[in-house]
Amino acid sequence: CVDRAGIVGSDGETHHGVFDVGYLSTVPGITILCPADFAELRKMLRKAVYDISGPVAVRYPRGGEPPKLDTASHGAADKAHVTIAAYGTMIYQARLAAQLLKVDGIDADVIKLDCICPLDPEPVLSSVRKTGRLIAAEEVCSSGCVGEKLLAAAAAEGILLKSARLINLGNGILPQGTTAELMKSSGIDAAAIAGAAMEML
Repeated sequence: CVDRAGIVGSDGETHHGVFDVGYLSTVPGITILCPADFAELRKMLRKAVYDISGPVAVRYPRGGEPPKLDTASHGAADKAHVTIAAYGTMIYQARLAAQLLKVDGIDADVIKLDCICPLDPEPVLSSVRKTGRLIAAEEVCSSGCVGEKLLAAAAAEGILLKSARLINLGNGILPQGTTAELMKSSGIDAAAIAGAAMEML
């Protein structure tokens, strides 16, 4: 169980859990599960204990779960302008970004990844084949991030993207601050994701 995944806010700058995705992905045969709320955490913990053989990591953040968002306002995949992929509680920022974009007449196809290792890129690739634009939003450092793997998978499939943006925490070195403050200053919150989509379009 990987506690304090992502930005941890007031716990201090040495406690941010932003490097685990990069190094855990190198463990042979590992499964990395990323719940977005309490219900998914319970379900994935049970799956990790009873259904998966081999090493398993279940990563979850400090604090409570994000508020529920209406997903009905997201653009349908067949008419979306951009694909946004996210996992864990970052799905909240991705869905909020989709709502912000909807106001400006831009449809985003938000793809939620529950398991990032082994990664099944097909749901994302299926979307970007239609949109031609990919944003991978992650609360981790750039080295070994899922976005890199998605771009590699798209290249391997010969998918020619019009544009792509990897939104993450760069080198992962962050100061102390509230989660909201650090997400904004690091450029990974909903406003930043929506802004990146606007720039791509």
